[in-house]
Amino acid sequence: MARYISFAVLLAILVLIGVLFYKVMIGFFIPVFIAVVLVVVFQPLHRWVLKKVKGKPHLAATLTTALIAGSVLVPTGIILGLAAVQGIRLLDDLNESNIRVGLSRFRSNPYVNLESPAANQLRSIDAKVREIQEVVSSATNYAEVTDTRGRLAGDIAEIRTRLTEIPNSILEFYQGKAHFAAADLEQKQFVDQLFAKAFSETIDLSSSILSSNRTPNALPLGNKESQQTQAEAQQSQQESQQQIQHLWEEAGTLKARIVRSNEVPDQLNNRITEARPAMIDQLVESQLLTAKLNQALDRLEPSDLGNLANLQDSIWKLQSDWDSARESFLGGRFTSVLKDIANPSPEQVKGTIDNAFAYIQPKLLSFGGGSVAFVVKLLVGITVLLVALYFFLVDGPGMIRTLMELSPLDDRYEAELLSEFDQTSRAIVLATILSAVAQGLSAGLAYFFLGAPSAFLLTALTMVCALIPFIGTAIVWVPAALYMAVYQDRVPQAIALAIYALLIVGTIDNFIKMLILHGQRQLHPLLALLSVLGGIQALGPIGILIGPLAVTLLQTTLSIFRREVIELNSAPVEPNTAQSTNTAQSTNTASSTDTAAPNQPNETPNSNPNSTPQ
Repeated sequence: MARYISFAVLLAILVLIGVLFYKVMIGFFIPVFIAVVLVVVFQPLHRWVLKKVKGKPHLAATLTTALIAGSVLVPTGIILGLAAVQGIRLLDDLNESNIRVGLSRFRSNPYVNLESPAANQLRSIDAKVREIQEVVSSATNYAEVTDTRGRLAGDIAEIRTRLTEIPNSILEFYQGKAHFAAADLEQKQFVDQLFAKAFSETIDLSSSILSSNRTPNALPLGNKESQQTQAEAQQSQQESQQQIQHLWEEAGTLKARIVRSNEVPDQLNNRITEARPAMIDQLVESQLLTAKLNQALDRLEPSDLGNLANLQDSIWKLQSDWDSARESFLGGRFTSVLKDIANPSPEQVKGTIDNAFAYIQPKLLSFGGGSVAFVVKLLVGITVLLVALYFFLVDGPGMIRTLMELSPLDDRYEAELLSEFDQTSRAIVLATILSAVAQGLSAGLAYFFLGAPSAFLLTALTMVCALIPFIGTAIVWVPAALYMAVYQDRVPQAIALAIYALLIVGTIDNFIKMLILHGQRQLHPLLALLSVLGGIQALGPIGILIGPLAVTLLQTTLSIFRREVIELNSAPVEPNTAQSTNTAQSTNTASSTDTAAPNQPNETPNSNPNSTPQ
């Protein structure tokens, strides 16, 4: 009993010291783990060095550590250092003025074409419509909210004013586009006169055709609406549709007029013939927008028969009419969303930058952010990694033997598990890292020669993202290609980058893994993806490596366990085992009592009734 008590106390002390050891060493888990991985991966190199130095373990460990540091840590440090410098420079360039210039180039790209000449007016009208909703929805008295000197009347007047500004903004926008091709002041004056004439003709045409101020799917207003029959309402809609169709036909006649002049260069003539029809289309759309929104605003005018419930109902119709008219003006629902994103106000740009930096800055500071503490921590981690790598190379076999002696598993199982884990882990880790490096370097060549911004930063990010299955390097090269095509206006280089990344960068990892992993177990693609994502979520960036390695260890262990179970179930049973056992029992019984006659075994008092005669 005393020995059992002593063993229990010893076990409790061991657990307590183990917990304390865990708390002390957990801070160095990452460098120690990386050292273990490096030992596994470079074990063939260490054996070769050990053979060259004639079995001197300390010298071999020193040389192997130096070779690993020179071939892995130094290039990694150089790439990460250059990437950090370019990342800091990129953050410095992310100021309000540069972003606004980039958005301007993005909007004017002919492959995108997301320019919105009346973006400021549309934002102002949208804000006023929302304010009207708030005023009316919170009102408790009809007379108070419809006061001609109240807030509602002021918002309505502001919206009508903004609507009148939209055509002038469109005129100035397209005049400015044509001015880029004008060589002198006289040519600019010619452009202004030509566009001013087209502007007045389009406005007069729209005013004469839309004099009834009706738009498609709009009904007459006020008490007349309640008095109309369904047939009259349909007739009113048909008339509105006919007016709109007639307006577009007349606008097409205006666009078809020949405006080319022999007195200006061909480049200016081409610019005019492109901008003038687009301006006429935009002006017609603006007049339709104005007519529809003015009609919706008319429903909000005070009336002797009006009440608060009807006014609130008209507010919801105002919002619906405004949304539909605005989407039509901007080219559709999807296009309107893209134009809103591509045409932010200066306040929105500044707010977005402030919010982005407010989100990123704490994370950068928590990661290290270039502080002295981070540098010291990084140097300590590298030192621990190199020291651990050296001692694992020197004392690794002894450590493994000690662990095997302490383990309750059979030595055969332990040796087989270590062998399987060593071969499989080395192959998978080596294949994963080499394929990521190859993809990063191959993509880096394209970034550098095709002129992508921050080539070293993109190369480092590509190496890291290449460890993620399925999407991998596309996380980096797709935004880079879009940036080059849209922001830098370098469409051929962007297309070349996309084709090269799809054909070379996206497939080179398959060849490398096939060469390294031939005959080895490979993770299922779903397990590979989940192991990477789960590892990142649980352990941070180092989880990209630990996650697949843990799944690989589990897969290897389960494979060995499955094979052992199959061997146990299929083990042959010796045919004479039961018979021999019963015979031995009978023999022992007979020798301890009076032996019965051979032909009367059942008469022996102590004989085994189940025994089989031989």
